[in-house]
Amino acid sequence: MSPAKKSVKTSVKKSVKPPASPFYEVRRSKIQGRGAFAILPIRKGKKIDEYWGKRITHDEADRRYDDSEARHHTFLFVLDDDTVLDARYGGNDARFINHSCDPNCETVIEHGHIWIKAMKAITPETELTYDYRFEWQDDYEPEDVRYYACRCGAKKCRGTILRIPVYLRATIKQWLAGNDVPVPKKPKKGAKKVVKKVVKKVVR
Repeated sequence: MSPAKKSVKTSVKKSVKPPASPFYEVRRSKIQGRGAFAILPIRKGKKIDEYWGKRITHDEADRRYDDSEARHHTFLFVLDDDTVLDARYGGNDARFINHSCDPNCETVIEHGHIWIKAMKAITPETELTYDYRFEWQDDYEPEDVRYYACRCGAKKCRGTILRIPVYLRATIKQWLAGNDVPVPKKPKKGAKKVVKKVVKKVVR
């Protein structure tokens, strides 16, 4: 008679599935790929959804993704100096909310969580957007800026999803137009602009 087999219980960690937001659904977008569209009226200040994703380090994010792909990767979201959320793993539909230079939403970080919040009242069928504001790097060249080109179509579109320093705005506009003009000298921190006062002569 064969010995009885022991019943061994194995503990399996169940991954937590992000809850679905009732305020929007994902459809094809004119901006890029898929986008999030309101299906209910959303009041100003309403938290629409939380941005979910696997928490990784910045070094791991750099290892997983680089800028050699044909298009930039937008599923990474910086939480703080140590942590990045990678929505490709464990992410929810918030990862499909597209960028716009004239957005109707904003992102708010509270107690280690990233929330998508309405900046204004949003009507059904409107695409939800927020400004990605990708961090500017001083070693960026014209091809890097064009790599991060914006196609939001807004009247206020700055042409790129990068957050451009004020002193470079005119230069970046030239780069996006295909004119690779040199980068102006970076102003020193704390440098004050010299303002010439115009004194009007009073003619009597």
